[in-house]
Amino acid sequence: MPKMRLHHVDVFTNERFGGNPLAVFLDADGLSDELMQKIAREMNLSETTFVQTPKQREHAALVRIFTPGQELPFAGHPTVGTAFVLTRLGLVNAPQFTFEEGVGPVGLRRGDEPDFFWMQPPLPPVDATFHDTAGIAAALGLSAGEIAAPARSIGAGLLNFLCVALRSKSAVDDLRIDREKLVTPTSEKAAFGDLLIFHYASGSAHSRMFAHPDSGIGEDPATGSSVAPLVFALYHGGLLEPECASLVVEQGTKMRRQSFLHARFTRDAKGAPSNIEVGGRSIFVFEATLEL
Repeated sequence: MPKMRLHHVDVFTNERFGGNPLAVFLDADGLSDELMQKIAREMNLSETTFVQTPKQREHAALVRIFTPGQELPFAGHPTVGTAFVLTRLGLVNAPQFTFEEGVGPVGLRRGDEPDFFWMQPPLPPVDATFHDTAGIAAALGLSAGEIAAPARSIGAGLLNFLCVALRSKSAVDDLRIDREKLVTPTSEKAAFGDLLIFHYASGSAHSRMFAHPDSGIGEDPATGSSVAPLVFALYHGGLLEPECASLVVEQGTKMRRQSFLHARFTRDAKGAPSNIEVGGRSIFVFEATLEL
């Protein structure tokens, strides 16, 4: 009976059983899309990755990313966690390398600590802005005064987040989402997509991310792909200080899986964020064998 090794790590944390858990399968060449989806559903984690031979020899790996419900073209914690696994096993030794993912080439580099990796996410466009703060607040079970800036839909395709800034951490922790009610002040696409709700102050964000229903995830403890949209939401909402070039995002605390995601960026001539990097630590949890 064919067998595959599973490498289980926690990402965006340096504490075992914190952060966002990830299952990584190596030597996944030849697996069908259907089988990879079944395995991801069996793992029942936010994401599971399958490492395959890259199409271009200069790249480190081709990485396929699956939630329990569907394949994603890109995701942050699977990218960072897979980089950690391949490096830990000695399969990647370069300080900088590239993964092939559905979205295209994704650059990575090691941080100053051996368990820390930076990635270069795709930079998202601002898709739409929603000014009905009272309607959005009501759909989140909050008062209108808790909304800190107009909500923005940032990204494209499966990498789209409705970003809502709140004035307090307690509001982020206490919200109650009614997606049906959220359609009217936003749109059906935004209301039933990925929802990123956060509070920001002086380089630190406290966030929660609720994945679109088709993903099969629910709330996510650490979402690396949401960090660039968060930075852009802060900038376009007038909440990002002019001198700010880095921030730390705390996520997953409400789920008892506290995570810390780091972002660094430069500014273009207009002051908009550019060259965004997202990074964090990972920690090994266990290895196992999957029988196919």
